[in-house]
Amino acid sequence: MSDDKPGQFTRDEITSQADAWAQLIPIVTEKGDKIQQLFEGIDEVIFTGCGSGLNASLSGAPILQTQTGLSCRAVPAAEIYLFPKSALVPNRPTLAILLSRSGETTEVVHALDYLNDQGISVLAITCSESSPLALRSDLALVLSPVTERAVATTRSVTGMILTTQLIAAIVSDDEAYMNELRRLPMVCEPHMDAFHDLGKSIGQNKDLTKYAFVGSGPFFGQAHESQLKIKEMVLLPVDAYPTLDFRHGPQSNVDPHMLVTVFISDSAFEEESKFIHDMKSLGGVTWAICDRTDDQIRENADYILEVNSGLGELVRGVLYMPAVQYMAYYRSLSRGLNPDEPRNLSYWVDTSS
Repeated sequence: MSDDKPGQFTRDEITSQADAWAQLIPIVTEKGDKIQQLFEGIDEVIFTGCGSGLNASLSGAPILQTQTGLSCRAVPAAEIYLFPKSALVPNRPTLAILLSRSGETTEVVHALDYLNDQGISVLAITCSESSPLALRSDLALVLSPVTERAVATTRSVTGMILTTQLIAAIVSDDEAYMNELRRLPMVCEPHMDAFHDLGKSIGQNKDLTKYAFVGSGPFFGQAHESQLKIKEMVLLPVDAYPTLDFRHGPQSNVDPHMLVTVFISDSAFEEESKFIHDMKSLGGVTWAICDRTDDQIRENADYILEVNSGLGELVRGVLYMPAVQYMAYYRSLSRGLNPDEPRNLSYWVDTSS
């Protein structure tokens, strides 16, 4: 697939994220009036997608609910039409936000058709303006700056997450939040070399043979997306859990060969700092990803990504992803794999035939 060397597309797409975000932001904000109109009279928002689209949903739903007070949930796309009574509340004014890079994934298209039949409005987030998702939704946000050639998503998933954040800022009419989101490309760009170097250092550590990513609130989606990157690119055992829930069983796997990565929030900072201490005491290798550290984190984290952005926890999640993506990229190469072409995968999943 790659024209040059294994993983070239993936690396280029990771590296280009700050510029891609800068191009994406006006694409969304220019449709602010239409987005607000879709939300008029809505009581509940259902986010749905598959793979990275679902992970972006897991990130976007708690952010939109926190910003607007609307009930927001993320569900797998197939459950919309296979288990509609558990996915949708009858007679409740609902908006569905469907996320799909290709806009052609079978489950997403089936969910779209079911929602259309039920008269439920659909807001599409996709990279393809000619896709069924874009053409058959009530409003399509086409994220052309984050289109990719690699199979594994990198800039497209951060672009989808950022889009959900922009929607939250528009619907809540929160100009301060919007201004913080607009700062993301400028904050990210100077850190890209550090993201790369740390990701490379961790990714080339061949003693690490299993991984766990934990995060809570707005960072749970990032934990799941990080898990997916290891599953796709690296083909090694990996888990993703809400931070404190990891203690209830999964920590039995912690040993010197497991990297436990913690996405640290503001709301649960003290608990998450203590969690890193606990994982280190069990013998694990720990990576703290945060905006700021404390003495306990510095004493117990083997690796630290401290961004010092000054941005709120509902803003900065996408800043944390490039370093994780670089880590997965370099671990993939260290295992003789091609990050551009994960085994058994294609650009989108089509099971319609």
